[in-house]
Amino acid sequence: MAGMARYVVARSIQTFITLLIILTLIFIMFESLPARPQDLLRTSPAIQQSQIDYMTSLYGYDRPVHERYAMYMVNMLTFDFGISFSRAIEVSSILEERIPKTLLLFGGATILAYVIGIYLGALIAWRRGGALDGGTVVVSLVFYNMPSFWIGLIFLVIFASQLDWFPLTGWYDATDSMPFFASGTLGFKILDIGWHLFLPMLVLLLLSLAGTILLMRTAMLDVIGENYMITAKAIGLPERKVLFKHGARNAMLPVVTSFIIAFVFAIGGAVVLENVFSFPGMGQLYIQSLNQLDFPVAEATLYIITLMVLLGNFVADMLYGYLDPRVRI
Repeated sequence: MAGMARYVVARSIQTFITLLIILTLIFIMFESLPARPQDLLRTSPAIQQSQIDYMTSLYGYDRPVHERYAMYMVNMLTFDFGISFSRAIEVSSILEERIPKTLLLFGGATILAYVIGIYLGALIAWRRGGALDGGTVVVSLVFYNMPSFWIGLIFLVIFASQLDWFPLTGWYDATDSMPFFASGTLGFKILDIGWHLFLPMLVLLLLSLAGTILLMRTAMLDVIGENYMITAKAIGLPERKVLFKHGARNAMLPVVTSFIIAFVFAIGGAVVLENVFSFPGMGQLYIQSLNQLDFPVAEATLYIITLMVLLGNFVADMLYGYLDPRVRI
């Protein structure tokens, strides 16, 4: 138990130091940009210099860089993100609206990918060498190496533009026509959101599923030749019980620990795919805020994504340390 406690403390310190380094890099990145938020005000002849000076002071750009850095670090660590430059509302309220949508899209796709991938990976490993094994591996490798934006655009062209089965963009539209439910009802909203989610979630599912199948297949092949597997088959246990209770269960350690990492890195990859599908999540918010020079929103979005990735890595480390005591040494 003492070993686990030391492991938790060490990983906590490493995670916090990593967070501070990444926050510093984010600050340097935005400080290095040639433009400032108040530069947009100068493009409008209706804006007076006094208003520009006020905005410069409000966002701290009239202070030395070391003071801005200290203020930035305190604000990030206390989750005080300030006011959006382009929307004139609190950044936290914008994030509260966007984060659940990104979690639903990427979290749902990752969970489905692991549920299906664990089953298929174990099955093709059990029946290795056949047509099912070869075909699944080839297809998985194709999707595993396929750029998300490319397959996203292909799906949009085929299923949204040409066949008109799904909407091109968005999250929810009260003017859509949904079967069984009247517009404005809860059932209508759920069905319409699911309709908008289907294509981007399908793309994410295919991309995530490929890696999960390959990982589970490799892990399963490592345990098939173990003595307990040979004994289970020798005493006449049903094939399904040998496969899933004795084989898949013991092969799931690397898969389970990789699930959390895959989940948070999927959210980190939201920038590309959300913009392909014009999905109103964290990724689209980040690109929009950069285009509008809305640095408070852009910095906060990067911070939240970074925090999710670091927390996911931390949870994965804790889980792996609990399941395999050797990593605590």
